[in-house]
Amino acid sequence: MGEEGPGVHHTDNLYRDEEKMEQDAAVIYLITLGILAGLTLREVNKKTSFPYSPMILIVGIFMGAFQGWLGFLGESTYTLSHMHPHLIVYIFIPVLLFESAFNCDWYVFKGQMINILILAGPGVGWGAILLGIVFKVFLFYGNDDMTWYQAFTLGSVLSATDPVAVVALLKELGASARFNHLIEGEALLNDGVAMVFFIFFNNLSKQSSGIGEGVTVGGVVLNFLQNSIVGPILGVVVAFFAGLWARRIVGDDIEVSWMTFVFAYLTFYWAEFGFFHTSGLLAVVALGLFWSAFGKTKIRSESEHAVHIVWGFVQYSADTLIFLLVGIIVGTEVIEENYIYASDYLRMFIFFIFMIIARYVMIISFWPLIKRFGYPISQKELVVLVYGGLRGALGLTLSLLVGCDQQLPARFRHLTVFFTAGMAALTNLINGTTCKLLVNYLQMIENSPVKKKVYKTYLRELIVTSDAKQKELEVDEQYNLVDWQQLNTLTGEHQLLDEVKALEQQLRDDGHSSRISYDGVGESELKGEIRYRILRILKGLYYQKFEHGVCEADSLRLLVESSDVGLDHTRQLLNMWELLFTSFSSFDVIQYIFKFKEYPVIGKYAGQTITRHLGFVYDVTTTFISCSNEAINLQMHIPMNKTQVQQVMDELRAEVVKSENYLTQLYDMYPEIIRAIQTKRAAHAILSHQRHHLEETQQNGLIDDKEYYQLKKSIDRRLVQLENHVFQWQAPQFDSFVMQFPVFSCLSKQDIQSIISFTGMKTYMPDETIYDKGVKCQNAFIILKGNVQDEVGRHLVKKSLGAFLSYANVIGNGVYQTTARATTNTVTNSISLSILKQIMERNPEFEARMYISSMDYLVKMNEKLAGPLALLDTNKLNSFIRRSSKFRKFDAEQQVDFSFGGYIFKGEAQTLYGEGNEGIIKFREYTYVPPIEGALLVNQTLICLIFDDDVGSAQQQNLEKFNLEQHDEAINQRFSQIHLQ
Repeated sequence: MGEEGPGVHHTDNLYRDEEKMEQDAAVIYLITLGILAGLTLREVNKKTSFPYSPMILIVGIFMGAFQGWLGFLGESTYTLSHMHPHLIVYIFIPVLLFESAFNCDWYVFKGQMINILILAGPGVGWGAILLGIVFKVFLFYGNDDMTWYQAFTLGSVLSATDPVAVVALLKELGASARFNHLIEGEALLNDGVAMVFFIFFNNLSKQSSGIGEGVTVGGVVLNFLQNSIVGPILGVVVAFFAGLWARRIVGDDIEVSWMTFVFAYLTFYWAEFGFFHTSGLLAVVALGLFWSAFGKTKIRSESEHAVHIVWGFVQYSADTLIFLLVGIIVGTEVIEENYIYASDYLRMFIFFIFMIIARYVMIISFWPLIKRFGYPISQKELVVLVYGGLRGALGLTLSLLVGCDQQLPARFRHLTVFFTAGMAALTNLINGTTCKLLVNYLQMIENSPVKKKVYKTYLRELIVTSDAKQKELEVDEQYNLVDWQQLNTLTGEHQLLDEVKALEQQLRDDGHSSRISYDGVGESELKGEIRYRILRILKGLYYQKFEHGVCEADSLRLLVESSDVGLDHTRQLLNMWELLFTSFSSFDVIQYIFKFKEYPVIGKYAGQTITRHLGFVYDVTTTFISCSNEAINLQMHIPMNKTQVQQVMDELRAEVVKSENYLTQLYDMYPEIIRAIQTKRAAHAILSHQRHHLEETQQNGLIDDKEYYQLKKSIDRRLVQLENHVFQWQAPQFDSFVMQFPVFSCLSKQDIQSIISFTGMKTYMPDETIYDKGVKCQNAFIILKGNVQDEVGRHLVKKSLGAFLSYANVIGNGVYQTTARATTNTVTNSISLSILKQIMERNPEFEARMYISSMDYLVKMNEKLAGPLALLDTNKLNSFIRRSSKFRKFDAEQQVDFSFGGYIFKGEAQTLYGEGNEGIIKFREYTYVPPIEGALLVNQTLICLIFDDDVGSAQQQNLEKFNLEQHDEAINQRFSQIHLQ
């Protein structure tokens, strides 16, 4: 409570200085203008390829140097130039370090880890000493300017690299990810290490001058361990718990994005100012690397895009502002400096040359170790590694920390800021802008002939497909007035043709044929390129499965890593399964844990452990098989030598066979767990489908926002509950097992009981025949344990736990349609065929389901009669039949409309037109009926499917698309016509 009375004066806590407010607003205005300038220069960068960072640095230098001409903006520029360096660190450095670490490729970074640690650890210390020697020995700075310890302190400041411009350039030019990660990883870690050496040498400097506390060996070691070990551990711990939190967030992009953003800052502050007092920089780097390795898959796929958008915005804004700020400080240094002499400017340019030489000496000093570990580095890459060591934000920030330290001599403080600002400007303006010329001069990035031929093939197909699209538009009345000649100019067709010609000339200059043929290209190189593309396809398919909820996060990481390992060894045979297999625990370990399942306390945890592990194994194995088969189906899209492609695909098929054999063991040994896993996966698929369908409905305006958010919340809650759900293991009873088949779900309890009354269990040894083709059919079978191979036409169909053998036998003509053999110890339940036939007669829905379920076998057995249906794989065939067909029965003399085609199971129908019998077309059992105008006449009782959609024309297009020989011939022919026009 305040005192009252006439002599009492009070402070008005609500008072705000309007002039100060206007100054603050001007600073915000200046920052906004800086971002606007950055956006403008970003467009310049797109059109000229001039590096972005040096351009924004130049803008900042001009703003700092001519701030007196900018009026009130000049005052804001002055304010920014005198911002406290700690504030720069707190605002910009955490997000820049986290973004760089978060978006790195963890596998490549891990492969380069030792070399990164060498360059960013002892490399920084040795580089600081070398630069200190340059100052004292070659630039002749005396103790009045700087002592030896102060020289090493300045060397530490200048050892922190910031090659943003070089990394962006190398990515643009197509340099290898391995080399990019070495440069970027060194910069990522040497920031924190440079800070550690800076503190160490600065303390020695103060001690030698009689200032500050004494420095002991024990204190140095403790400080080093505290910063280099405690910091990263803190980052990993925070990342782990943040990942657990992120996994529980469903459908909230804002929360996930903010969580990553907030934890980047909190980790830095907890490390620097909390209980730990360790390196906040290294803690943030560890946080980002952990999230790169494990955290990305903790973020649900629907939120991942939003997170990357947010961090792209943050990274661009921080990069732009910090380079603008560096430029302003450099420009201000030029006009304000009183402790810098003319000779210092000459020494600065000399030091620039010595700094590059010192970096070369530092790297060469560790060259034997660098060559031994990680990925190999060529001599050309060594030159770029030396030349690309740009200086930037952190070094300048450290120099400003020196500049603010009043305990140090004024001359040294100003020299530190002067040299650091000068090196930031020179390396970005000279090295950053000329690095592209150096890379091209060295021909560091080589484009092999096989890559050129593949790219040329792609360009030709792009031209041809664009021309086909133009022909389609030419007959569209909406485009009657189009200037087609100008359109060709606008779409860049001539530029594409010129690029094809340039590639042809390059191939001729290299001594290779410019034709599409791959003759003359080494077999090892060609197969290596094919493996490279297959492994990239597999990586993409793995991520697709994850995004659709089919694959778990841990499984995705292992699968992607198996492809990454393969990409490192494309000259060797595909061998992904070995890596996957060695990542699984042995069955002996699982069997040992099984013993604890029945114990009252630990049994629950043992059961959860087994379920999680086997779920992981099953998830990895099935996803690998599924994606590999999809990649095999895409082989005809690879525009390379068909024989070589087939040979590499055979390698992949061999990997699939190994994984299928392993999956067989899982089915045999843990059927009840596999059942629980499949149930959980199916539930996840349905919930994901519900969510996607709900989002599409809301986007189309078919549901109100209130109902949308209510349903979305309910689905999201079920997804989280599903992940935490623990399934009870128990082998199902036969009656409940039968009811799991969709085909049986329409039966009454009485019908189910009839089936159960006429069933019997049978056991088969490996290679024992269950039934032979052509033998009288008396039973159908359900597999309770083991695996069966069914010879369906020319196909070998593998069946395992829960499979029904077979629907085709049930609807057949009284004999088995295929031959089935057990491949392992197998247990089945046999079901009386006569009972099933009786139920079909009195239950039309059950009959329809039996016929529809038999389609896969019938198409495989009668491929020549199946038309375009034979081109569909099992999943697509079943999907089409259930979505676009109706089961119908017709008596003789009735007429049937097959406007979109259909399929005849039994009976016969014919066309109604023709001269005599010559023009009449008859369709009999197991035959595809193409779309026909007019009705068909039923000759014999007809059981069929009538399609609601035309499968024929679409699949004929796919047939042509998959015929690489005809496809290439058509492309070549059409390209020649376009080329001559």
